[in-house]
Amino acid sequence: MKRSFINTQVKDPELARVQSNVEVSFRSLDEVPFLDGRRHTGLELSTTELRIAHGLNRKPQGFIVLTRDAAQEIYESSISDLTYINFKAGGAVTADVWVF
Repeated sequence: MKRSFINTQVKDPELARVQSNVEVSFRSLDEVPFLDGRRHTGLELSTTELRIAHGLNRKPQGFIVLTRDAAQEIYESSISDLTYINFKAGGAVTADVWVF
């Protein structure tokens, strides 16, 4: 869900310079892949595959585990596609993940 900076035309040269600097900063943020993602909460994972609709409208580049209620490894169990990502865990765990 990236949002681009919109540079508006202004007559004040100082404000135009500030806008230009902000635009450059926003452009560099657009290049950070994990900022364009979705949070999925309360995923009940286990050794059985859980398939979730990630909502990205593209193939995910990865995921970050944000929270979990047990010391279990969480991993992508099979190849994701434009709609779904598939998770498994080493054992029973409830987790929140950021998919990007």
